[in-house]
Amino acid sequence: MKVSIEKDYYKILGVKKSDKTRDIKKRYRELARKHHPDTNEGSKKSEEAFKRISEAYEVLGNAKNRKEYDKLRANGRKHRSNRSSGGPNEGYTDPFDFGRQYTRQGPRESQQDPFSQPPFADETVMDPDMPSRGFDLQFMVDVPFVVAALGGQIPYTYDKHVTCPECRGSGTDDYEDPCTGCQGKQRVVETVTLDIDIPSGVADQYTLKFPRQGGAGRNGGPLGDLMVKVCIEKHPQFKKIKSDIHSVVSISPELAEKGGPLEIQMLDSTTTIEVEEGTLTGEEFRIPDAGSTQPWGKKRGDFVVKFHIDEQSGK
Repeated sequence: MKVSIEKDYYKILGVKKSDKTRDIKKRYRELARKHHPDTNEGSKKSEEAFKRISEAYEVLGNAKNRKEYDKLRANGRKHRSNRSSGGPNEGYTDPFDFGRQYTRQGPRESQQDPFSQPPFADETVMDPDMPSRGFDLQFMVDVPFVVAALGGQIPYTYDKHVTCPECRGSGTDDYEDPCTGCQGKQRVVETVTLDIDIPSGVADQYTLKFPRQGGAGRNGGPLGDLMVKVCIEKHPQFKKIKSDIHSVVSISPELAEKGGPLEIQMLDSTTTIEVEEGTLTGEEFRIPDAGSTQPWGKKRGDFVVKFHIDEQSGK
């Protein structure tokens, strides 16, 4: 993707320079749903909008890219993100670049500009009766901190093309007239819910692939795939470092001085630990095998309690 500092990505997404990443992410999702290819039937206008907002989000949604973009904009220097080395986007491929991912079947490699994709409306249909594969769908999903650490299943609701139930994908009724359900398009957009399996210890921003959960194809063509980008939600108490879970726990000066039992809330259970006499702020207590599960494994990291002596604490 070609990035130009002459483009005002903040204006494209309708956000302010002072907005935080989470606000930019929220706005991007709103625009992505509005210009979703499956709900706009390959509209050229919608595809162009997708390209613009995807390009803008690739820069503003990444802290490093955003900082570099702001710096270059301020200095008025020309910036290209497709340089061979040293650029903020080097080696970065956004799996949510809808403008390039949502494409129909057919030869596309001979275009004069490698960064441009022909709009859906301009593509030549080689054979309207030829089976074609459904769209691959790509979304971001918020995953609770504990589910990401230990694994689990969460429901996810999204829109996709499904075979028209009225004509069963033929596009016509019994009299060979265009089907009233899909207007002869063979497919309709439907909201579906899928129970997504989250692997234990999955990393933030990791993309999970679910075969044949994307859009329905035409003329009996195969289903597309669903790709889900994991966005791990922050936890008010816990922080993950590799496979260890860290938690700052406030204790009273009395408990710190004399020591004693203290109940600790962990990821999936509670336990009672013994605070040593004379404990100082910043000291740690490590509970083995109570942290996050290692990616796609069974072994768990540790749960690390970091003490903070608080005059107001009653513990």
